[in-house]
Amino acid sequence: MDGKSSKLKVENQDGEDRISSLPDSVLCHILSYLPTKTAMATCILSSRWKLVWTSLPNLCLDDRLLLEYKRTQHLSDVTSATFENFVNRVFLLHPPVDLNKFFLHCFKLRDWTCFNFWVSAAIMRNVRDMELNLEHHDRVELPESIYTSKTLEVLKLDSDFTFKIPASGICLPSLKIFRVVMRYPRNNLIEKLFSNCPALEDLSIMGYLHGADMVAFNISSLTLKRLSLVFEDVDEFSYTEHLVVIEAPNLEHLFIRDCPLVSYLVHKPHALMKVVVNFYYESLIDFDPPDFPDQSVVQLLEGVTNAKFLSLSKGTIAALDSADLDFFPLFSNLTCLEVDIKYGWRLFPIILSSMPNLESLVFEKDIGVECEWTGQQFMPDCLNQDVGVESGWTEPSFVPHCLRSNIKTIEIRRFEGKKSQVKLIKYLLKNGEVLNSFMVTFHKKLSRKSGLKDKIARKLWKFEKGSRTCELKVFI
Repeated sequence: MDGKSSKLKVENQDGEDRISSLPDSVLCHILSYLPTKTAMATCILSSRWKLVWTSLPNLCLDDRLLLEYKRTQHLSDVTSATFENFVNRVFLLHPPVDLNKFFLHCFKLRDWTCFNFWVSAAIMRNVRDMELNLEHHDRVELPESIYTSKTLEVLKLDSDFTFKIPASGICLPSLKIFRVVMRYPRNNLIEKLFSNCPALEDLSIMGYLHGADMVAFNISSLTLKRLSLVFEDVDEFSYTEHLVVIEAPNLEHLFIRDCPLVSYLVHKPHALMKVVVNFYYESLIDFDPPDFPDQSVVQLLEGVTNAKFLSLSKGTIAALDSADLDFFPLFSNLTCLEVDIKYGWRLFPIILSSMPNLESLVFEKDIGVECEWTGQQFMPDCLNQDVGVESGWTEPSFVPHCLRSNIKTIEIRRFEGKKSQVKLIKYLLKNGEVLNSFMVTFHKKLSRKSGLKDKIARKLWKFEKGSRTCELKVFI
C-alpha cells in the first residue's frame, strides 16, 4: 500500500468532506474515544473543527501520555507545570455542558488548588462517572464538592485519599459504584463513609493494612448488592488480626481476597447469590502446610451459607484443613461449587456432604499434588508404574448424597494426568448416578504431547459410569 492510499481519506471524488459534514453530536461521539489531548488537536483541521472538542462528553486527562513520562517514567517540574496549565486550559475552554466521564491521572501535582478546581469544574458539569489517580501522592484530601454531587454515580479513587464526612451526614447521594484504595484506613471514618451513601450498590475496597495498627470497621448498607474486599498487609510477617463486619441484607455478590489477616463477621444476607473466598498462600503452600488463622475462615463461611454459588481457593481449603475440622457449615441453597485443592483432600467429601442440593462441581486450576516438570522428559504419573504413595486424593469410605442424587455436571480444568487426578475422575464417574456431563480440559503444558493426551483420554473413556446419561468430554 503506498503512502497516499494509507492516509485517512475525508473527501469523496467530488471533493466533499463527508466527515466534517456530520452533526456535532456524531463528531463528539467519535472524539470521545480519544484522549482529550488528541481530541483537542483536531481544532487545527479547519474552522469547522475548531470548537467541536469543547462539547466532548468525556474528558480523559492523563500525564502518562507525555513523551517525557514515556521515556523516563517520571516528570520534571517544568513538564508537570505544562500539564497543569493544559488541564486548566481545557476547563476554561470547555463550556459548562454535562459530562459523562472525567478521568484524571497525575504523576506529580505541584499546585493543589488546581486539583480542587478541576474536580469542582467536573462536578459543576454534572459529571456522572469520575476516576481520580494521583500517583505517588499520599494522604490527599478529597475535595468537598464531591460529597454533595447529585449526579455522580460512579467514583473510582486509585490513590491514598482522606475523607471528610459532611456535617449533614449524607454524602454522595446518587453514588451507585464506588472503587477505593485505602492505605491508612481509619475505623470510624470508614464506617460512616459507606453507611451514609444512600444509593450505593457496588463497593470495592483495596486495603493496605499495617500490622501494628488493628483495623476494625463496619460495612453497613441496606442498598449494597456487590462487595469486593482485597486486603494486603504491608508487614509481611505481621500477625495482627483485623476485623470486618458486613451488615448488608440485600448483598448478592461477595468477593474476598485476603492473606488472611482479617476476621470476618457477616450477618447473613437473604439474597446472596455468589461468594468467592480467595485466601492466598502461594508462597507458603508450595512448601510445607503453614499454620493458618483457621477459625476466621470458618466464621466467614458460617455467615454466607445462603449462597447459591461458592468458590474456594486452595489457600482457603488449606486453612480449613489446618483447623482439623470434621464438619463444614451447611449450604442448603448451594447449586454450584468451584474448588481449587492442593492440601485438604480429606475435607472434600465432608464439604460435599454439607451441600445437599449441589448440581454443578468445578475443579479450578490445580488439583492433586504437584509434580516435577522436566521438559520432554515429563511423564504423567498415571502412565508411570513406578510412582510411589501420593499425598493427594484418596477414595473416601462413603459417597456424599449430592453426588449420588443431585450433581449433574462436573468439570475438571487444567488436567495434568496425575495419578491422583485420574483416581478422582474414576471415583466421580462411578458414583455420579445422575450425571449428564463430565468435562475434562488438559493443561496447556501437555498441548504438544498429543500422543500422551490420546492415551490418557482412552484410559478415562474406559472408566465405569454410574449414570447412563453421562457424556464424558475430553478436550485435548
